[in-house]
Amino acid sequence: MTRTAVRTQVSITPPEPKTPGAQMDAFETFVRHAPFAAALVDSGFRLTAVSADWASHGLAPGLELGDDFRRALVSPEDVDSLERCMAFGEPFSRYRSIALPQKDGTSAEPRIWRTEFAATLAETGRTLAVIVTARDVSGYAETALKAERDQQRLRMALELDELMVREYDLRTGEIYCSGTSPELEKWCLFKDDPLEIVHPDDRERMAELVRNRKDGEAQVFEFRLNRDDGVETWVRSVGKKFLGADGKPERLVNLFKDITDRRRQTEAVENLAFKDSLTGLPNRAYFNRKFQEAVDASEIMGELFGLIMIDVDHFKDINDTLGHDAGDALLKRLAEMLHAAFRAGDTVARLGGDEFAVILRGLHSEADMMRPVNALQDLLRRPIEHGGRSFSVSASIGAALHGDPDADPSHMIKNADIALYRAKDEGRNRSVVFDPSMRSALEQRIELLRDVRAAIAAKEFVLYYQPVVDIATSSVSGFEALMRWDHPEQGVLTPDRFMAAFEDQDLSLKLGDLAFETALKQMRQWLDDGVEFGRVAVNISAAQFRSGRLAEEVQDRLRRWNVPCERLTIEVTENVYMGWGSEMVSDTVRQLHKAGVMIALDDFGTGYASLANLRQFPIDRLKIDKSFVQNTEDAAIVKAVITLGSSMGMKVVAEGVEDQAQLDALADYGCDQIQGYHFSRPMPAGMVPGYLEGFGA
Repeated sequence: MTRTAVRTQVSITPPEPKTPGAQMDAFETFVRHAPFAAALVDSGFRLTAVSADWASHGLAPGLELGDDFRRALVSPEDVDSLERCMAFGEPFSRYRSIALPQKDGTSAEPRIWRTEFAATLAETGRTLAVIVTARDVSGYAETALKAERDQQRLRMALELDELMVREYDLRTGEIYCSGTSPELEKWCLFKDDPLEIVHPDDRERMAELVRNRKDGEAQVFEFRLNRDDGVETWVRSVGKKFLGADGKPERLVNLFKDITDRRRQTEAVENLAFKDSLTGLPNRAYFNRKFQEAVDASEIMGELFGLIMIDVDHFKDINDTLGHDAGDALLKRLAEMLHAAFRAGDTVARLGGDEFAVILRGLHSEADMMRPVNALQDLLRRPIEHGGRSFSVSASIGAALHGDPDADPSHMIKNADIALYRAKDEGRNRSVVFDPSMRSALEQRIELLRDVRAAIAAKEFVLYYQPVVDIATSSVSGFEALMRWDHPEQGVLTPDRFMAAFEDQDLSLKLGDLAFETALKQMRQWLDDGVEFGRVAVNISAAQFRSGRLAEEVQDRLRRWNVPCERLTIEVTENVYMGWGSEMVSDTVRQLHKAGVMIALDDFGTGYASLANLRQFPIDRLKIDKSFVQNTEDAAIVKAVITLGSSMGMKVVAEGVEDQAQLDALADYGCDQIQGYHFSRPMPAGMVPGYLEGFGA
């Protein structure tokens, strides 16, 4: 007998897929009606639903629906685990001790709860939320902690969770271990002090936690074991002191769990997410987390903490002139210096580029904060060796201290930044502690820089020209081009009204470029009109030298405007000559001098140039600063500079000559040229031809 198989085709219509919103509603409904303690956390970490059992046991005290669930977690490691569960669906569990308040205001006996976290997935496979379930395991924990009769049941509970129990009789010194983890038991026994099992590097931290522990309360610890075989082993321990009938501590009981693998996984993730790859220091993300922890400790416990912001001075110049490998070597060396200067527990982070920050907690005074800062400044004075070259660096440091309980500690970062700006304004290579008065000064500076940028765009900056008069021939030998701001409301402003713009590297470059281009255009116009103006001196800033191509750029522009090199004088201050990158400045002025451009050393006597420096640079003119010229007590200095210049073949120009008496004295000293109000104030370019025609008439 044969059987014929008949295949019946059945058409099945698949159900409509649920939207994420509908799925979330379903999960929330499930959690609200769950007959056990449960909670739902959405993808934004907000608590969206709890069961009646969860609420009645106060499993998340102080947390309302819609609040960030991470606030309810005990440690940063628990926050990390929740974030990984949400991101990658990795489940985890934790033990937690909770004591509910009673009607009389006291707390009930703590209960031990085991909370389990599991991701719920949308139909797309993406994590939709995390369901948290909790169960009271106090019965198991108390059995384990008291090491009572039901050893078999206890062992099962401990082995399932890979736990080990150690009970220490404080009166007899006897130690009992559960035997559920022989490897842990080997390293969790001690002779005289329970802290003997703690790794030396963790012992001080653990001792502080133990000192603050209250008898009868359970406390959670995480530390490395003190193993003589050198194997790193991290454990999580729940410890509690039990009181005897006399009210005195009778037994110390600890539950131990090996968490080495979890710690290594966490560290690996943190290395990727929270470490700077170049220096190995924590990055900005880790800094932000630690800063928030310091803020929380300050608000809750009134803890005094400090914040240090550090910028390497002229770091861009190092990269541009010595190469990025030298810059990287500097940053690594600075990281080592920071570790050497600050305490092991301080958070030292690289925020990016050449910006570093340090959080110092547990301070008692401003002196505690500045002591390591001073140590860092001392370390920075040591030269750095790289690629067979030795170079030195400096840093500007801003510091802020939070000690006012009524102040908002979140303003600390801005305050430290303001102090850092002040350190840069005062000449760099120094540290400044924030003072509230600095805030208004910085706001004024920011407003000024914003106005200068707008004024550049609106073409409000112009050049005025002040004549330089030759004493021997009583003739005008040239002019100095001086920047002025033709402000639409305040009139013509001199540089002292917008000096902050010259201290800003970006604006200094723009203003310097504008001045040079305007001067060349005007010189070309005078040449076309037959105006015999002699030479025009243009001031060059440190920022303009830092490109390394200034000599080529100057000569290219002279050719473009068809202005002879002999018509141009470059004025450079002492501090630019002697400052960082002086070799590059020297090379640049040598190239320009060789091309026929005259070189003047401006404001001589106010910086730190020496006779040896003067000999190594190609200088045609020495300009004596007006502060010496206008002070009769400095006559000896003026005479010495004139004699020095003459002996070295340089012409000497005295600035700031305002009356006939000063002119006569300078002529007697042998000064070559003068510049000042005695002959003329700086004038617009349109007045120069008429001034030249009438000079000496």
